[in-house]
This record gives sequence, C-alpha cells and structure tokens, in this order.
Amino acid sequence: MDYSWNYANQKEYIGHVESGMPPVIISVAITGTNQKSGNPAVPVSAEEQADEALAVFEAGASIVHFHARQPDDPSEFAHSIDRYREINDLIRSKAPMLVDNSQGVLDLPSEGSGLLGTAHFVVPQAEAEPDIMALNPGPMTFRGGAAYTGGGDSPSKVFISTFDDAEQAANRLRDNGVKPQVFIYHPGHLDVLDYLISRDALEKPYFLQLVFGQESGIAMSMESFNYTLRNLPDDSIFQTCALGLEAVQVNTMAILSGGHVRTGLEDCLHYQRGELAQSNVQLVERISRIAKDLGRQVATVEETKEILQIA
Repeated sequence: MDYSWNYANQKEYIGHVESGMPPVIISVAITGTNQKSGNPAVPVSAEEQADEALAVFEAGASIVHFHARQPDDPSEFAHSIDRYREINDLIRSKAPMLVDNSQGVLDLPSEGSGLLGTAHFVVPQAEAEPDIMALNPGPMTFRGGAAYTGGGDSPSKVFISTFDDAEQAANRLRDNGVKPQVFIYHPGHLDVLDYLISRDALEKPYFLQLVFGQESGIAMSMESFNYTLRNLPDDSIFQTCALGLEAVQVNTMAILSGGHVRTGLEDCLHYQRGELAQSNVQLVERISRIAKDLGRQVATVEETKEILQIA
C-alpha cells in the first residue's frame, strides 16, 4: 500500500479511494500551553500526562504530544532535557505508544533593542530521546494579550529561527535517532522545508504537521488546505491540526484526502461551541468515529511506525 502520493492529483486520489486509503494516524496533543483554569480536564502534572497517554492509547491514538511542566508547580513550563526524559520514561512505562516532544524555548535578551514585545528561540532537546519531536522551521509572532501569550496585558512574542537553525535542529534530531515533525504554519515555511530537503537534513518520508488558524499563520479554509497540499514535496506524510473548533473541520479534510490527524486539548478546549471537552479521550473517540465512517481505519502503533519508517 502506498502511504504517500501526490495528494492534489485527481487520478491518484480516485485510485486511492477505490483501492482503499491507508489507516489514519491519530496524534493527541494532550496539554499544550493550556491550564486547568481553561478546562479542568487538561493534564498538567507528569502523572496526569502519563495517565492521559494510556487513556488516549486505549481510545485509538498512536502518538502522544505534550509540553512538560515543572514538578513543583505544574502551571509553569519546563524546558530541560532531564524533565522531558523523565516524563517520556513515565509515559512509556504506562502506554506502548510513540512519544512526541515539543521543542524547548530560550528567552532572548531584547532590552534596549526597541523591540515591542519579547523574543524567544526554539531549540530541540533531542537528548530526551522521544520518538518524534516538533521542528518549527521559521519565525512566528503572536500578539500581546492573546491566550497563547498569556492573555491580559501580556506582551507580544516573536519566536526566532533561521534557515541555518532549522538545518542544525534537523541534523541534531537525526543524530539522536529522533524523527522530526516539521511544522508548517504558513506558505513561507514550505521554503524552509524545501531547503532542508535540498541539504539532505531530512530523511524520507517527511513527516509534516500542517497548522491552520495560528496567529501570523495561514487561516483555516478549504482554499488554504488545498493550496498547502498542492505545494507539498514528494514523499510527504502530512497531518493536520487547527486551533479552536476549526480543528474537527480540517481533520475531516485530512481524512478525506489521505492525510492524518492531530486532536487534543492543546488545540481546542471545547467539544463544541459552549461545551467544554470532557477529556482528550472524548476528542479521540470523535475523530476515530469520523475516520471509520469515511472508510479509514485507525492506525495501530506498529502501523504508525511503518508509515513513518520509525524503527
């Protein structure tokens, strides 16, 4: 079975609909930067995250993605290799699934520069030994006061990464046996992706996370989705996510198109408008049901490893 093809080619699409598409990989972003104040179901401690990993695995997910928190105060974020390794080991002791880490964040000095906001630099903690790690390939900015920056009167933020930074991160992940998941927030990141491929910094298949609806990124719409698919390189395995209630729409598009999906409380705290999600499991069960109704089986962990060529 082909796991990757020209997703925008009509003849190839029809052929895969008729012959059967591959099973759909379900990733779950269980925490993100959200707090229990937004939804009490958000798992923030290491123990809660490991328990949640087991629960979503039993519901059909094969990849769990999380953001580490400090052990003495789970409302605070942790970026150390040791903390990520500790949580990775705890998750693996409970759930036999693939572990996907977020990148770490370093604060950059900007006082006296005239920058209106704060600057940050993303770094891969490949030595924490996840199976997969996010690779953010280029700069992004988020407005002050937004939920992502802390709400209230918080300053705007800019996350900085150059072409060379992205290449260095990809090489570091490969050297540590970690599969990079390249995040594509807007069309400019496709240029960075092409650069990484030209520099032989990525191994096939290229695992891509298409993000829609993020500030300074591409909006969630069918036009945006189709544009992105038309411009993916050969040998790509793509997965979609979106912020808020748009997540289920873009994931349905991905299922129909032969792609894969990410769900979870990081992306949306609600099940539907005005109704908080009860758990990450509830979100997994919904997207699993949609996939099966549309003729896609849900990938097991072993099938996910085969699709992504992870040993």
